Amino acid sequence: MFRITILIPFYNEEGNIVRQLKDIVQNIDRIKNYKFKILLVDDGSTDQSSIKVEKFFSENKNVDFELIKHPKNIGKTKAFESAFKVIDTDFILFMDGDYQDNPSEINKFVEKLDQGFEVIIGNQEKKTGFIKKIAALIYRYLLNNFLKTQVKTHSPQFYVIKYKFIKDIKLNKNDHRYLVIIALYKKFKFCEIKVSYLKREYGISKFSSFKIIGAIFDTYKLILRLKAGLYTKSS
Repeated sequence: MFRITILIPFYNEEGNIVRQLKDIVQNIDRIKNYKFKILLVDDGSTDQSSIKVEKFFSENKNVDFELIKHPKNIGKTKAFESAFKVIDTDFILFMDGDYQDNPSEINKFVEKLDQGFEVIIGNQEKKTGFIKKIAALIYRYLLNNFLKTQVKTHSPQFYVIKYKFIKDIKLNKNDHRYLVIIALYKKFKFCEIKVSYLKREYGISKFSSFKIIGAIFDTYKLILRLKAGLYTKSS
């Protein structure tokens, strides 16, 4: 029996987080032969997100969960680092806390784990603006050329990675975006699956075109760091 931690970092998602948790619990209850833990990291929310999370789990005591709270907003990479310190399961399933990653797709990831894959990338084909689309194509071309792969989504928000990989790497600033890329570089057995997504109903998206444009420039730095072997804890 594999053990899976569902890792959900969030920031000011009081309108989404409990709705998402209810959906997740309903879906994982249907999956047999896997043990799930839900680990949430509140990265300094200033709304009622954590209060609502705690209330939900107080009413659902059969769910294995943990909530980590940062006193202030310090970024997603730091949220991941806080989570990695307490995770002890075989795999990590990454989801965002905005309830756009569809919990009904979790079973697709589990099916691929049964086939022996160590990294499973959820490809969400969202409609995007022209600038973001062009930037994404450039980003994809650069990384596929470097990694010798044909991957559509190098920086997914909905994906699974074997925890053994996480234990062996050292994260730098904003490296939460590049976990899949680092895993592909290290030749972990991977596959890519098409997954649906849900439209955000509450709150404002924290993603912008500038982030993916900036990621193109960061890609060059990332490639240099990979070649220099800077993603191992011993270095």
